[in-house]
Amino acid sequence: MNIFFHGTIEAGFDVLKAKIEEDMAGPMGKLISEYRLADLGNNEVMCAMNCTDMEPMGAFMADPAEIQWDKDNGAVYKAYMMSEMTE
Repeated sequence: MNIFFHGTIEAGFDVLKAKIEEDMAGPMGKLISEYRLADLGNNEVMCAMNCTDMEPMGAFMADPAEIQWDKDNGAVYKAYMMSEMTE
């Protein structure tokens, strides 16, 4: 399943990039087969990820520590689940 998120981060792109790299080195790396993170400027970001198991990924994203990290760093975004369009 593909995940897409778009939003802003007051702490800046480099802070988010470091967080995602740290998460990918841990358990999240077992759930995400590939991802692309983009800096859109003015603290605006977007990311596309291929998640191989949504249940533990949902639990990871809902973890109170992850929610607090978002608050502490001014991360405000919407996440979407996407599927491939086929004929």
